Amino acid sequence: MGWLSDAWDGFKSVVSNVWEKTKEIAGKALNFMAEKAESFIGAVKEVWAKAKPFIESVIRPAIRVAAKWTAANLPTFPWVSGALTAFDKALGALVAWDQTDMAKKLDDAITWAISKARDLRNVWLNDEEMAEAEQHGAVLREARGKVRGEAAQGIDLAQLITSYAQLASRIKDVLENTNISDFQHYLRLRAAQKLLIDTELRLTEAQDINAIDHDDLFLTETAAELLKAQPRISVQQTQRLDEIILQRFGKKLIPFVFEELIIAWGINLDSLEKEWKALNDTLSEKKVEHRRLATSQRLAELNAEESARLAKLDTELPKLNAQVQHKRKKTNEMRNYVFAAEGFLQMLEKEPEEFAGREYMIEDSATVGMLIIDCAQHGKQWEELTEDEQSLIIDFANIFEEASRARAARLVEVVA
Repeated sequence: MGWLSDAWDGFKSVVSNVWEKTKEIAGKALNFMAEKAESFIGAVKEVWAKAKPFIESVIRPAIRVAAKWTAANLPTFPWVSGALTAFDKALGALVAWDQTDMAKKLDDAITWAISKARDLRNVWLNDEEMAEAEQHGAVLREARGKVRGEAAQGIDLAQLITSYAQLASRIKDVLENTNISDFQHYLRLRAAQKLLIDTELRLTEAQDINAIDHDDLFLTETAAELLKAQPRISVQQTQRLDEIILQRFGKKLIPFVFEELIIAWGINLDSLEKEWKALNDTLSEKKVEHRRLATSQRLAELNAEESARLAKLDTELPKLNAQVQHKRKKTNEMRNYVFAAEGFLQMLEKEPEEFAGREYMIEDSATVGMLIIDCAQHGKQWEELTEDEQSLIIDFANIFEEASRARAARLVEVVA
């Protein structure tokens, strides 16, 4: 079912109590919603078209701190002098060990990395440069195994910059070509974007070379892997990723990834609600006009233009009313699933004591989760649920509406 499913399987603990069972169901429900999202929410291309204006503004590497990265001020960074010393030590060590050919390749790789670091804000690699980056990356990895200490730190830094350039370019390519294949791909893209921004922050705020560690390189390389059609990340790598994300972002891997689904769906829901309101307003206006003309017709004859307008409204109103009802139904169904998903996410983010006095929400989460899993597995539509089942999902969704809208609003605030 994909990397996200594997990630969840790698982290779910042995079910020992109601809380753990609830978390397991919540995780599975979110995963099924991501896998089968088109049956719940709509085609990923439609959602992406609405979310992209917001996502694109924060997904590109040009965040505020990146403005520091220019050819003019690069040498002023505190860690640069230490990095140059480390680069020199790495080259010197290889020469001393009669690794002149390797030293030459390493020198080329370091020079290339420095050239890209001078303007990370605008870095973009074409196909030829991507291939060159791959070659330099292979040289850096080989050289890394031959040195220790500060020299090794220098190579790690060069590899980090090289990986960063590749990742930034791949993200830009996805954005510009809009080649989002499914919601799992969307989630991996957003996870990669957040890891990219974290790398930027580390590079621009580090006071010395020691502040940039191997975890930074691991995150960047993992993010690049996530963008692939079939990412290959082992259970051990996934567990390490989970630990680093918890340390740096204050949340576990699964919530870190899946909250982007809630945000994207929230943006899409907001768009649908506005479309529904606009359509409903148009319907109301035309009903008022129709009522006025129909009343005038009963009281007196209409002129030719008014008669033609009334006849046109007679034809238009039933169709427009059907469109409004369809949009209302679709919007309400999406609303229920989006806000219910927020509830599942909170079950993964929080601890049971945070639901003190509201323990019923834990039981409801498990029940609603099983209903949605059943719908996803068997392609069951909303109208196929019983009234009690629909009411349970609606009530559960209502509880988490405010939190879901607040989560989606955070992205909009970043853009604004």
